[in-house]
Amino acid sequence: MLNVLNRQKIELAGLDIGSSAVKLVRLNKGDDGYTLIAAASESIASCPDDEKQRQQNRVDAVRTCLQKAGLKNGDLVCGLSGPEVVIRGFTFPPLPDGAVQQAVQMEAQQVCPLDMKHSVLDFQLIESPQTASAAVAAKATVRQGVLTVATENAIRQQTELLTQVGATAAIVDVNALAMLNCLSELEQLDEQETVAVIDVGNAMSNVVIYGQDGLPFVRDINMAGATIIQDISCQTKLPEEQIRRTLTQGQSSDPLDSQLLLAMNNAMRPLVNAINETLRFYSFQEKTSGVDRIFLCGGFALIETFVEFLTDAVSTPVALLNPFSTILYDSDAATNESLKKDGPAFAVAAGLAMRTR
Repeated sequence: MLNVLNRQKIELAGLDIGSSAVKLVRLNKGDDGYTLIAAASESIASCPDDEKQRQQNRVDAVRTCLQKAGLKNGDLVCGLSGPEVVIRGFTFPPLPDGAVQQAVQMEAQQVCPLDMKHSVLDFQLIESPQTASAAVAAKATVRQGVLTVATENAIRQQTELLTQVGATAAIVDVNALAMLNCLSELEQLDEQETVAVIDVGNAMSNVVIYGQDGLPFVRDINMAGATIIQDISCQTKLPEEQIRRTLTQGQSSDPLDSQLLLAMNNAMRPLVNAINETLRFYSFQEKTSGVDRIFLCGGFALIETFVEFLTDAVSTPVALLNPFSTILYDSDAATNESLKKDGPAFAVAAGLAMRTR
């Protein structure tokens, strides 16, 4: 079921099932670009101590999200992320077509920490963006691309969840590549630059770096919005829900503003340091001068204080990846009023929807 490739031509809705919310995007691609058919989101009710109830809350949120989007059922493309997914770039010497798959399987067995007997492997060959040069043209048969491995358990959980709401997972993709797909479809990227797109959600942050070799570098960071809010709560003794509201509003009349701001900076620093370490590691590994641009998305990208803190901490321009800054949609429709503001939270769902083209 795992599908890295763009094999389907029918329009499917992209469904991003996160730890705290579900987002759905359905698009139409015409000569003038993408037009929004439907978009919806629904929060997942919190239930930290009961796994069965947590699963039911996810099912309820998906069902409500489909109803908001006007989809009673249908085929969806959903994404996977986290420790049960591995993404790696590969470069092989010249190989005949029939030998590529075996080489990819051998590579996956060497670099993948997952149990390959209970995982699904897919791969995409990528043409080097520099094949125009004479030196590279002489080695045009060198094979490079990206492989993706996901556990059967992770795939089964997604498909069974959708089955419970009467929907079908036509494609199970990976969030990191969908996010990169959204970036490449909507932004003008220079082949000579290296860019990073960072998704900061509730439970996890995902860094994807796309360099001149055309191969993505992916790293998951086990820190995100929930970690930051919990840390602020511990420092200030304020309830997490109050902190969440304050961050979402962007400002507060609370007399503890200065203390809260200091706590925010302290709580955000570990994640920002981890992001900086990832960028430095990539530059050292690839022997590059570094990342030229950073795009930020995810639910926590809506927190202005975090965006400002990250921008100040990295030596690279930071911009929000907001798909609805480019995708055409009816801004007068009541259901679309907040899309421009909340757009960065829909980047993965939009990228999943784009992969059906």
